[in-house]
Amino acid sequence: MADALGPAMSFLSAATTRSPLPPPVVSPTIRSPFPSPVSSPSPPDSPAHSSSTLPLLSNNAALTKICDVTRYPAECLATIASFQTGETNPISVLKIGIHALQKSFEEATAVATKIINDLSTTAAVKVPLDTCVESFDSGIAVLSDALTAFSGHDIGTLSTKLSAALTYSETCEEAFAEQPDLESPLKETNQHLDKLASINLAISASLQWS
Repeated sequence: MADALGPAMSFLSAATTRSPLPPPVVSPTIRSPFPSPVSSPSPPDSPAHSSSTLPLLSNNAALTKICDVTRYPAECLATIASFQTGETNPISVLKIGIHALQKSFEEATAVATKIINDLSTTAAVKVPLDTCVESFDSGIAVLSDALTAFSGHDIGTLSTKLSAALTYSETCEEAFAEQPDLESPLKETNQHLDKLASINLAISASLQWS
């Protein structure tokens, strides 16, 4: 019996000894779930100590005071602040305001011309639009005269030109009002022009040339 089992036991022993084992599994590197410490950035300067903030606050306060003399202080602030650089006083603000109004007249002319050239625009609408384009072009020209008067400290001529600028948006709207069946496509544009012209006129009245 022992002789019969001998070969079998030898086979099992050899099989056990030679049985291939799976290669060792390399455990992945265990990383800490917590990020490495990062140095905190320095806190920004507070408004009370920031040298760059103080001039900005000062300019805003000065601009607010200037715009408060107008009928449209919010529009004044929004318009002037977008172009403002350097010192803030009524003279510098008025110059910015005149340029802003002149640019707005140019944009209004472009809008009106585009509508005129649109194939869907009727002849009845084109007639008052032609009047609007003429008025806007006149506004651009009169503001060039206003800037010349501004440079020469000619307050009388400046006031006259700025008063004239106030009429051109009205002329455009009146051209549509003469035809009750037509609604002006430039109503909002003319309201914007009217406000800017009014703002400039009000600021010019407060000027004190040095």
